[in-house]
Amino acid sequence: MSTEENKALVRRLFDEVWNTGKLDKIEELYSPDFVADYRPYSPLRTGLEGIKEMVQHAWSTFPDYHEELAELVAEGDRVVARFLITGTQQGHWGPIPPTGKKLSFEEIVILRIVNGKVVEQRGLVDNLNALRQLGVVPTPSRD
Repeated sequence: MSTEENKALVRRLFDEVWNTGKLDKIEELYSPDFVADYRPYSPLRTGLEGIKEMVQHAWSTFPDYHEELAELVAEGDRVVARFLITGTQQGHWGPIPPTGKKLSFEEIVILRIVNGKVVEQRGLVDNLNALRQLGVVPTPSRD
């Protein structure tokens, strides 16, 4: 696939899976050999069930979950996306009980695409910013 086709696939991931919670699109866009690596903040996830768990967890924690794509860069079989996640924490997020607080934080992912499907997703999430918004971690003073 061309880099433009790979970028279009990634846009579909955000529009049709992550921003809607539609699990029926996962088999169309992700490989059965899929691996998601967000360690150390999240366990290694594999296969179509692994990605379904990730999407379900996002939507159960943040029922108004949304990812706004800010940047998309592609080269070869890789696409890098930077986006802004927003949502109201209505479910447990790790050990943090529901707070009802609206969060806004960034994530960067590197996706590898083979034969028109995502086989690998490695991500870095600005959890520190999210934890500060929840009041779990203090915001440093500007003194």
